[in-house]
Amino acid sequence: MSKLRSGLEIKKAIIKHLKNSELSLSMLERKINTNNETILIHCKELEYFGIVEIIHHEKSKVNGRPDKTVKITELGEALK
Repeated sequence: MSKLRSGLEIKKAIIKHLKNSELSLSMLERKINTNNETILIHCKELEYFGIVEIIHHEKSKVNGRPDKTVKITELGEALK
C-alpha cells in the first residue's frame, strides 16, 4: 500500500526536480511517482505564485504531439 502524500510534499518534489533542468509533465510524473493530472494541478498552483513557468509546445521533439514542459523561475530558484 502506498503512502498518501500531501500537496506540499508533491510541490516540494516538483521544485527539487526542476532545480536541475526543465522537464515535461510526463517526466515529472515518472520522477515523483504520481499521475499527470496531479502534477499539472500542482504546477498550475506553483505557476500562479511565480515559482515555475509552464511552457506550451506545438510539437514535442520526441513524438511530434503537443506537449507542456515546466521550468523553474528565479523566484523558485531562490527557494530552499
